[in-house]
Amino acid sequence: MSESPLRVAVAGKGEGRIDVHFGHADRFDIYEVDGAGARFLEHREVEHYCQGGYGDEDKREVIVRVLADCVACFVARVGDGPRARLAEAGIAAVDDYPYGAVLDSPNAWYAGRAAA
Repeated sequence: MSESPLRVAVAGKGEGRIDVHFGHADRFDIYEVDGAGARFLEHREVEHYCQGGYGDEDKREVIVRVLADCVACFVARVGDGPRARLAEAGIAAVDDYPYGAVLDSPNAWYAGRAAA
């Protein structure tokens, strides 16, 4: 029996790479990924929460709510605080593929989950 597709968020500038730090993201692209690959679903706009050395916690909470239906969030980098908050919400912060291709990275991550 095959697993249902998983919904993931990707922080990027829209140029096909995972190239934005979580705190600087002002948009997340949402994909479904399964054994057949990753499929784009939609863009979700947010206000970035990093404010030059500190984070706006209210904005971070809005981002967590916007991504609530995702199991993972792919970013170039993520701090310990946001990583922990995402984990509390059941969202894995994935920074293993910085500057990786938007479609290839979720596919590799999914394949790693399936192999585990």
